[in-house]
Amino acid sequence: MSITFSEFKDQAKKILNIDLDGYKLDRVERRTKSLMRRYDVADFKECINLIESDSKFKEAYLNHFTINTSEFFRNPESFEFLKKNVLPELIQRKNKLRIWSAPCSNGCEPYTLAIILKELGLSSNRFEIYASDLDPEILNKAKRGLYRENALKNVSDSLMRKYFTEDSAKDNFYQLSNDIKRLVNFEQKDLINGRFDRNWDLILSRNFFIYLTKEMKDQLIKKFLSVLNSDSYFFLGNTEYIFSAEKYDLEKVYQSIYKYHKN
Repeated sequence: MSITFSEFKDQAKKILNIDLDGYKLDRVERRTKSLMRRYDVADFKECINLIESDSKFKEAYLNHFTINTSEFFRNPESFEFLKKNVLPELIQRKNKLRIWSAPCSNGCEPYTLAIILKELGLSSNRFEIYASDLDPEILNKAKRGLYRENALKNVSDSLMRKYFTEDSAKDNFYQLSNDIKRLVNFEQKDLINGRFDRNWDLILSRNFFIYLTKEMKDQLIKKFLSVLNSDSYFFLGNTEYIFSAEKYDLEKVYQSIYKYHKN
């Protein structure tokens, strides 16, 4: 007996422990159907049965559903502003910086931050970088630190020489140095349902809000801000904006970089 997409969504929420109602449902349906075509799955009933009974298919669904594309120094001008303005200010005010990349996808973003802080000469005992994602498969890839050449298009030649080594076994793949990899701590986390640690000085949640409903976006902004220190920063993707930022006690300082003034 077949089921509707609405029924599939409700069952998948329970099996995957993900609040799919927080995402734009047309995207959820589109991504689900795309995966069904790839695996020659006949209908939503068969799809939910596979998610429940086949761990590999369940992992494939999570991987296909979540956002797993990124690159180092994505939107270079924003990271340049971060390097020249935001991080020096935080370094001057803080004994130890706490930075969170959420979701972190394949690790390009948190590793970019690690490279910037190392280039700024900050000792590793003066900062902590945490990175989280829903997808365990993409987290394993992030921990390996092996990247295709196209993910490194914004990395300068000097940084390439310092922090990357061409992989001898795979054409057009580069291995990130252990000196940078050890600076980032990865963990699996559901941003919508999970609990957040507190006292962050910089939170990056880039290119995630565009997939959420207006209501969930509002809830998640408040959730992130509740764990940010005052006069700390919230960094979104370049196509993401917070309208009426002042109602959240946010000040826009550059494109999609906001400073939080906690009342």
